[in-house]
Amino acid sequence: MSETAGRPRALIVDDERDLCEFMAEVAEDAGFAPVTLSDPSALETVLAPDPAVLVLDLNMPGKDGIEVLRELAARGSQAGIVLVSGYDAGVLGAARSLAKAQGLKVLGTLTKPIRAAQLAALLAQHGAPAASRPNAGAEVSLVELRRAIEKSELVLHYQPQVALADGAWVGAEALVRWQHPRHGLLYPDRFVSLAERSELGLPLTLWVIQSALATCAPTTGGFDFSGTLSINLPPIAMTDRSIPEQVVDLVSKLRSSVKLQVEVTENSVPPDPVAALEILARLRLKGFALSIDDFGTGHSSLEQLRVLPFSELKIDLNFVRAAQTDPKSRAIVERSIQLGRDLGLTVLAEGVETEWHWHWLRDAGCELAQGYFVSRPVPVEQLAEWRKNWKAPRRG
Repeated sequence: MSETAGRPRALIVDDERDLCEFMAEVAEDAGFAPVTLSDPSALETVLAPDPAVLVLDLNMPGKDGIEVLRELAARGSQAGIVLVSGYDAGVLGAARSLAKAQGLKVLGTLTKPIRAAQLAALLAQHGAPAASRPNAGAEVSLVELRRAIEKSELVLHYQPQVALADGAWVGAEALVRWQHPRHGLLYPDRFVSLAERSELGLPLTLWVIQSALATCAPTTGGFDFSGTLSINLPPIAMTDRSIPEQVVDLVSKLRSSVKLQVEVTENSVPPDPVAALEILARLRLKGFALSIDDFGTGHSSLEQLRVLPFSELKIDLNFVRAAQTDPKSRAIVERSIQLGRDLGLTVLAEGVETEWHWHWLRDAGCELAQGYFVSRPVPVEQLAEWRKNWKAPRRG
């Protein structure tokens, strides 16, 4: 099939020609420009430029998928990868772990025979993948980022969080974007790591907290933000013991009644958690909720749950997304839900992308959901319209 102008490119690699064409049709329906390849030895000829998405069969003659993954890593590929195989889930899981260890972006795995809905869900989970977003390759400097914070070029989008029992609104997570004067709208992957590697990590965090509190205050009039407002706290904040006072001061100055929740990833907490323990404990004492984000992706999950005063466990979206086709991911999510409940924590699942995810998580005892099935991150002025139109699915 020929590439459609303006669409992100999806490369489909499988030695079964009929299956290649079938997957290409699904990709085209999902908004991609599909290119098919049934001979992996010719892969080099279609990898320039880097595709937005690569659907890769692991079991191919001549050059298997593991070899291809190694070559992609050597090229520094930024493609979102969907791994496909007729083998059992264990082989796919091993390949997925290998790809991620090499720095590749894995969207998910599929076991043959492939269902169109499953492939479409993986392709659609980010809308336009990061590699194909407008201005995704834009280079920005520390000077520009400092100016952006000072001149309010940054904007916030909010992703709703709802109760799985009945779909009721419970709050939203604030996610930062940058309305760059030359490059247009930039996503966090273009600038957050730059901030966190510099002295701007803390100013960026405080800007997000202040802007979110101000935007969601009742006096803004656009939306009654009566739920929990979740804010990410980066690693740099885990070393500054003045953070609790600074957050309290912001809430006081803005006279905000919004219920603030601080999200901390496992990897945000340093190996010596003394400073982090003090900061997080004081935030809890001052009335803020505390969520452990991306649960399951770090190396010290259980120890952190034991020593840090969390009130919510947020299951990493990659486990949730993969659960529909990967029994191991499904088991990890279900055990995490049970662990959270046993510890008296609220359990929220990220990456809820399909109605299957919704019903499965609810049946498994998960309380809250966040993901594209509920809503994409949207500007605050769109939350009222979303809330008016949102309806939780019912079992048919």
